[in-house]
Amino acid sequence: MNLLSDEILNKYLDGELTPTEKAEVEELLKESESDRKRFNALKLIHENLSAMEIDEVSPGFNEKVMLTLEKKYARTKQQNYFIAAVTFFFGFICIGIVAYLLSGIISSSGGSESTKLIDIIKQTGEVIITFSQKLFTGEGLSIIGSVFSFVIIIAGHIFYEQQKRMKTNLGR
Repeated sequence: MNLLSDEILNKYLDGELTPTEKAEVEELLKESESDRKRFNALKLIHENLSAMEIDEVSPGFNEKVMLTLEKKYARTKQQNYFIAAVTFFFGFICIGIVAYLLSGIISSSGGSESTKLIDIIKQTGEVIITFSQKLFTGEGLSIIGSVFSFVIIIAGHIFYEQQKRMKTNLGR
């Protein structure tokens, strides 16, 4: 042992060295002022750490942590279900619209004339365009704006409540 590392000094303090290693450390400490200073600093830290009391957790700590994790998981799961339900609903509406248009085209085509089919597609396109123009002008636009405003207010309220709940949970 030529060098006294912190590891060796800590083993010396913990009594983990063999008698010959212990004698070598003691000899090196007598010879070196810098090693003695390091040893005294480590000894002071070792004594202070040994004197510290071990903190104990409250009896229901594990249950509280697990309950909090379960609630967070359940909330995330509910949010995922909500998103999936909304996505399914809009997808179902889109499929219904396409199916309605196709059934109208197929039922009114009667013959195999391609011009009749093209006329039906044009009429359907004109109906969709007319509906869109009515929806995005005047009264329809104000209704859309009101719905979006209402959705934003509800989302803001939900976000505020979640932040308040999280702050309360962190304060416990």
